[in-house]
Amino acid sequence: MFSKFAQAIPDMFSSKSAAVRCVSRQSVAIAILISAAVACDAAETTLHVSPAGPLHSLTEARDEIRQRRADAPNEKFRVIVADGRYEISEPIVFEAQDSNVVYQAAEGAAPVISGGRQITTPWTATDSGVWSTQLPQDWRFDQLWINGNHATRAREPDHFFHYMLRGQETLIENARRARQTLTVDPDDIASLQGLSPEQIRNVQFLAFHKWDTTRRFLESADADAGRLVSVGRGMKSHNPLTLNTGYILENYREAMDEPGEWFLAPDGLLSYRPREGESMDTIECIAPVSEKLVVILGDAASDKSVKNLEFHGLAFRHSGLITPPEGFEPSQAASPIEAAVQIDGVQGIVFADCEIGHTGQYGLWFRKGCRDSRIERCWIHDLGAGGVRIGETRIAKNLAERTSHIVVDNSIVNHGGHMFPCAVGIWIGHSGDNQITHNEIADLFYTGISVGWRWGYSESLAARNRIEHNHIHHIGQGWLSDMGGIYTLGPAPGTVLRGNRIHDIDSWGYGGWGLYNDEGSTDILLENNLVYRTKSGGYHQHYGRDNIIRNNIFAYGREYQVRRSRVEDHLSFTYEQNIVLFDSEELFHGRWGDDGVKVGRNLYWRGGAEVDISKADTSGESVIADPRFVDPEHDDFRFIDTTAADKIGFKPFDVSAAGVYGEPAWKEKAASLPMPEMLKAPEPRAYSVREDFETGELPLGARVSADKERGGIEVVEVDFAQRGSKALRFTDTPDQPHAYYPMMSLAPKHSSGTTRCRFMIRLGEGAVFQHEWRDAAKPFQIGPSLWIEKGVLKAKDGVSVKVPVDQWIRIEVAAQLGQEAGHWHLRVTVPGQEPQTFRNLTTTSPGWQNLDWVGFVSQAKDNAVVYLDDLELAQ
Repeated sequence: MFSKFAQAIPDMFSSKSAAVRCVSRQSVAIAILISAAVACDAAETTLHVSPAGPLHSLTEARDEIRQRRADAPNEKFRVIVADGRYEISEPIVFEAQDSNVVYQAAEGAAPVISGGRQITTPWTATDSGVWSTQLPQDWRFDQLWINGNHATRAREPDHFFHYMLRGQETLIENARRARQTLTVDPDDIASLQGLSPEQIRNVQFLAFHKWDTTRRFLESADADAGRLVSVGRGMKSHNPLTLNTGYILENYREAMDEPGEWFLAPDGLLSYRPREGESMDTIECIAPVSEKLVVILGDAASDKSVKNLEFHGLAFRHSGLITPPEGFEPSQAASPIEAAVQIDGVQGIVFADCEIGHTGQYGLWFRKGCRDSRIERCWIHDLGAGGVRIGETRIAKNLAERTSHIVVDNSIVNHGGHMFPCAVGIWIGHSGDNQITHNEIADLFYTGISVGWRWGYSESLAARNRIEHNHIHHIGQGWLSDMGGIYTLGPAPGTVLRGNRIHDIDSWGYGGWGLYNDEGSTDILLENNLVYRTKSGGYHQHYGRDNIIRNNIFAYGREYQVRRSRVEDHLSFTYEQNIVLFDSEELFHGRWGDDGVKVGRNLYWRGGAEVDISKADTSGESVIADPRFVDPEHDDFRFIDTTAADKIGFKPFDVSAAGVYGEPAWKEKAASLPMPEMLKAPEPRAYSVREDFETGELPLGARVSADKERGGIEVVEVDFAQRGSKALRFTDTPDQPHAYYPMMSLAPKHSSGTTRCRFMIRLGEGAVFQHEWRDAAKPFQIGPSLWIEKGVLKAKDGVSVKVPVDQWIRIEVAAQLGQEAGHWHLRVTVPGQEPQTFRNLTTTSPGWQNLDWVGFVSQAKDNAVVYLDDLELAQ
């Protein structure tokens, strides 16, 4: 052993390590020399941070280390942080020179680094139960925390949202921006009455449309007319502000009518309505002053990464985000939103046993050029957006700027989306070789874990990610649509979703799925997952290639159990060895029956009721049998015996392994988090239209399909209007790109009762017109349908009525929906004639039940016009 040390001596003296400096000052025996050298090389310098000093903050410790490294650039440091609250007014920035340092809480201490300030000015009560205090006018914030809890900025309505009736858009500034006029129910915005134009311009609206949200300031409002006006980017065609888009109004004192709400006036007057049991004499009220808490600013492209920087046992709290004048435009997963802890260009970064909470944005983001770093046993909570982000939405050309090999393990992410409800618990963009394991992810309004950022099959870096043993629940809560407990987007070769427990996923409209392979998801293995109590199904693939879904348990989807949306000319997925337990009507939803999927060796059970698997599973290898779970209705999916499961080769897995592990107190913390009650959003008012076109606008929620250069649909002044001076004109031309252009459609979304549609129609010479009702199935089913051509109105069951040109004709259609559907009634009134009534006509499609689409279509092949007036659609 001594000879090995002796051989190392020349190398030691040739180095410039701390060991050499230590040895060079010793004149002792070789053995003692080597022992001292080894001890010196392993040593590190310890500094102490305390409210009492001598170092009062992490920033002072960082700067002290920088000074000491002027003489010892490779020296390692450990910074012990005493108990206390350390306020910052700007983020703590670490660069490459700050590497090789551990910042840790002192034993038994729980230090807090806070980007907020406690409000200590005196509060004054008013007769209405509101308390106020005067703050400096330049202290602006959009978040406030009362006694450690997120407080609600004054809003209407107080629960869920109101619904828009219409969104119209006018392009401005050379089409760079647009002005949107939102029509709403005047009763819903009555609280805006009496506000000055300046006060209106401080009001924010938050809109919920499909999977996105928009947050903007109002430009103007007319409460009596039900009009809200805002300026921003043009609406996205696939996700506009339109009929039944949910919205909230925030940030005006007149909305502060519930306990726990607050409002900050432009003059700095802060008002708060206390909750029951809160005393304004002892209340802790904290508002943010810093947008970020920590910024790690390495530069991987220039080989200046921050390395081996660790944080242990520290709490990072209170970062704010102020809505800019232009607001925040919609973006999936709140992708433009940054984080309280923002990280670029790092290797070997660790956050362990830390807390990141009370933020206005995401919690933590490993953005570009990050590798080999970890988050473990951290609590990330009370978030303006989501929890953790990994990677970017772009593919960096410089390989050094690509992020990979990040581990998020044994952590809790909960209670997010306060500013940006469309944010995600843990998001992976263009990044591979990451591990998301054993986390508790809950209480979010959109998706739990999202992997990938590619729509389609082109290049994606989201490869070989492991998403394993996470407990994901209470997601969606009825606010947004098109979500999943775990969601994948684009190619992800080698990615594995394994051993996750997912439950209580509830969307507003469509798409509350457990496991969701979206556009182009490819080469992903989904196995040993337990999914139950979802609004839609346990599994859905929109479209993708070569995915494997095996050995999973899917239980109690409310609408259906498994969905496939698109048929493609390759193998979409293999679905085998799964157990499906359900009590709803539908098992397989969407497109099945082709050779683009392999389905077999599955077990299905519907509580003893009949199960028809012929739509999707014709393998002959599947079984219909009770899986014999202990108590699945109360979430116990252990097997009493595996006789039925053995028949399909199912391999039981340990459901209890999902979620956090380790110390009992840590597991109890995850288990005892308060969860929201999964309430249902209010039903939109039944869609109805009563339009005489005198306002010059199209019907509420109308969509127009036309080539405007070759004709279209518009409200025009005419001297022969049925009533007033305006009517809706369809102008057809022979060179329209589709025979069904121009077309106007309405989307009633009626599913029960009786719907009636009445309208006046005036046909020009050569006009061909179609009126039809459809559902939203793929392919759609048709209810009532009529066709007018060459002066004759025709419908099923032999209906034939002669109609004149250039005269107003009244058409009335009525049909029952739901289980009573199957027949419809038609009444045609021609001027000078008795009305002709046709009862109990057969619907075009026998299975039609829901009214999702009503079309008014000009089908002429030559130049022709059709006018509509006095349109009514109602139940």
